[in-house]
Amino acid sequence: MADSILDILQNTAARQPLGSFETRCDEKGRIRLPSEWLHFIAHDLKDTRVFCTSLDSASTIRIYPESIWRYNLALFEQQLELAAEVDALLTNADYYGVLSTPDTSGRVLIKAELRARMELLGDLVVGTGKRGVIHVYRKTDHQALLVAAAQAVPDAIQKLTRAGMR
Repeated sequence: MADSILDILQNTAARQPLGSFETRCDEKGRIRLPSEWLHFIAHDLKDTRVFCTSLDSASTIRIYPESIWRYNLALFEQQLELAAEVDALLTNADYYGVLSTPDTSGRVLIKAELRARMELLGDLVVGTGKRGVIHVYRKTDHQALLVAAAQAVPDAIQKLTRAGMR
């Protein structure tokens, strides 16, 4: 099983959709994923479900394609020296998490406890992709990330250009 998951995850970053997207959390607690992400999840990763959760006490929602979350679970099993960290992370992930199948409109459910903690209902959220996982932020939190990134970018551009970035 581990080999098949690794085959699916191979070059995930090269295939995931680019850019960010904005959406709202509807009255039923769902957010709509863009068609590019739905295609990536269903066709590239061959997943039908996603695990929507938070690892950081509900400041960021992470929407994991099921294969990526199961890969993480297998990885955690091997991290004996990090057992306390894994337990803490899984406590949050399990409490805030729900396995969700995107509906025909691409909406996925965000668990009530996570919606309430983040005060999401009706609010605008921003999603970005990182290593095949969608990270969803409240619009105001994403704005703060952009401000911090703007300060770090000039130095990052120089270093990454020297490292070979085009």
